[in-house]
Amino acid sequence: MKNRATIICTAILISTFAGAADPALPLVPWPKDVKLGDGEMEITAKSAIVAADALLAQAKVLQREIRIATGLELKIVSTKPNDGDIDLELSAANASPEYRLAVGGSAKIDGGNETAIGYGTATFLQSVRVRDGKVFVPNMKVTDSPTFQYRALMIDPGRKFHSIDGIKQVVELCRLYKLRFLHLHLSDDQLFMFPSTAFPTLGKGNREFARFDPPSAAAPIRPYALAELKDLEEFARARGVAIIPEIDMPGHSSRLVGDAPESFRGDSKNGVTINIASPKVREAAATLLNEVLDVFQSTPYVHLGGDEVSLDGIDKTDDYKKSLAEFKLKSSHDLYRKFISDMIEIVKKRGKHAIVWEEAYTANAKDAFPLPKDTLVMAWCLNHDPQKIMNDGYGVINGSWVPYYIVRDNKQPAETLFNWSVNQFAAERQSKPQFTTKIDANLAGVQLLSWENSESIEIQSMRERGAAMAEQAWNPQAKRDYADFCERLKHTDAILEKLVHPVSIVAKGSFTKDESSFDEPLTISLLNSQPDTEVRYTLDNRAPDAKSAVYSAPFELKENAWIRAAAFTKDGERRGYVSGAWYKRTAKFVKNLATGKPVTCTNPESSIDPKIAVDGDLDVNHHWAGKTPSSLTVDLEKIYKIDRATLVTYYDGGRYYQYTVEVSTDGAKWALVDDASKNTGVAAASGYESRFPATDARYVRVNMLKNSANIGTHIVELMVFEAK
Repeated sequence: MKNRATIICTAILISTFAGAADPALPLVPWPKDVKLGDGEMEITAKSAIVAADALLAQAKVLQREIRIATGLELKIVSTKPNDGDIDLELSAANASPEYRLAVGGSAKIDGGNETAIGYGTATFLQSVRVRDGKVFVPNMKVTDSPTFQYRALMIDPGRKFHSIDGIKQVVELCRLYKLRFLHLHLSDDQLFMFPSTAFPTLGKGNREFARFDPPSAAAPIRPYALAELKDLEEFARARGVAIIPEIDMPGHSSRLVGDAPESFRGDSKNGVTINIASPKVREAAATLLNEVLDVFQSTPYVHLGGDEVSLDGIDKTDDYKKSLAEFKLKSSHDLYRKFISDMIEIVKKRGKHAIVWEEAYTANAKDAFPLPKDTLVMAWCLNHDPQKIMNDGYGVINGSWVPYYIVRDNKQPAETLFNWSVNQFAAERQSKPQFTTKIDANLAGVQLLSWENSESIEIQSMRERGAAMAEQAWNPQAKRDYADFCERLKHTDAILEKLVHPVSIVAKGSFTKDESSFDEPLTISLLNSQPDTEVRYTLDNRAPDAKSAVYSAPFELKENAWIRAAAFTKDGERRGYVSGAWYKRTAKFVKNLATGKPVTCTNPESSIDPKIAVDGDLDVNHHWAGKTPSSLTVDLEKIYKIDRATLVTYYDGGRYYQYTVEVSTDGAKWALVDDASKNTGVAAASGYESRFPATDARYVRVNMLKNSANIGTHIVELMVFEAK
């Protein structure tokens, strides 16, 4: 697999444009209408960005980006444009996102609103290139607008801590690829990150989601400050990106019921769902939602959650029967629908539209409190055919697990997203579309969702996938192929690297299935673009500080690492963003005596065929599962003299497994060759190795005794080797 670092470290703005035909313009997404002229416009130190006060924020963003990309510091003026200037103009004010870019003696970008101007400046930035120390933009005319109005990324600070700077890096990604929205999942069972003044105890029990990564921040994690969120709101707005906030209710609300039980739990025994039977709780939820709306004012949408709601115990509360009688309801699910409807009304009164997860969709029109028709439904689990939802009059956002979910290494290649259409939907573990809808006004758009991932890996995992999704959502009519997209992406991705990573993390070596998985040691270089600074870094997912290790030379990486690096002055002040990348060591498969041989098992946890444990696939999520204790036996089909076995179990950086290994020549009499019943060594990609004196064996049995994480036991691969 080609190393991603060879892409992001390609010299930025090297001209691939030959000067005649259009295909070499490195624009992502590809515009609707672009006409390339003869010649180029040179940008020099005398060039200026011309903008009236109404577009000053957009002018400052472009000024900063050109400085980072080329080193040129352009002035912002309000005079008439001269040759070499970049003129930003609001045409007759309207809601259309269409922009026009014309480059000749000078460059003019105009549109009917700030968002359209932002799209135009993004196209201009992507067109800039450096050649022989000079900066140029090709002469051209572009008229452009998106096909789908809803184009978004989502990140999950409700489970993994994200600094405001980390979120800003994702905003920069959205801005470059004209992704209009960034959805922030601000609360979940682990973290509550909104700074409520009405309920100041919310967030006091914050603890990061424990799976997968080392902690990225010291516990406890405080909610963001109001000033931080308002700053983020303005930062995004200037870049044409609207922040869509989500406080997930009524389920996924352990922090609400745990941190402010008097306001959100009442007499309910349910620890994850707010007590929607209580008038006091419903009032508290309304107060909280209005607080959120006070901060995020530029977005047209607010996400209300509504997914995976457990209503257990709500019907045992004192207020339950009263609520059913008052509102003429029949069940707790009716009460859930009323709650969602009430929250939507609050959003509408504030002049915005609501988005809900698919579970809040009401399939039966006769149900109490059906979902209001102007609500957008985010289809993800596909318990309903998205076309049916659209036929019922609802707008649908495609957030289906395949291909738009990123959950650590459970993610699709960028090529899959590029070749996937916005109107195609598929659930988890599917490889082909299960549903295909019409393309009409009720198909609102698409969203790439990053769940349970640390800040350190967001850019790494979303940069190519987000660009590929943006291409299909902006201009699916372009019909350009993936190879062409990759050529254009080299240029735009190099710009992104300059904008978000003052220190580039470059990994050279052999990658396996994706941009983070490797099976042989990597060589890591940390390239610093900040003058008069030194690079400090960590390998454990923590943000580096002035006391972290100083980078001096490339180093070898042999095991899992969460690298974070930043530039620091001699006074210990960090300059710019923190760069991040995750690298996961995978086991190196060696064909062995067990590969493809018959397998039997005891006490399986599911119907998964135990052959999965000897199929040569070392993906950690591709494993056989049993209930402790359990055993798995492989038949080598004839007697061999063996002296080694490798057991690759599920590994997450914390758990360990205890087991024994036995061999037999006839399947009746067994000899113990390895006793790991007291093992506490943490499971790793390399697996547990058993070495023993050469012995005759046809059958090899692994007895799984304990998993320190839970009652299950999981075998990714069993490898058995002949004695030499």
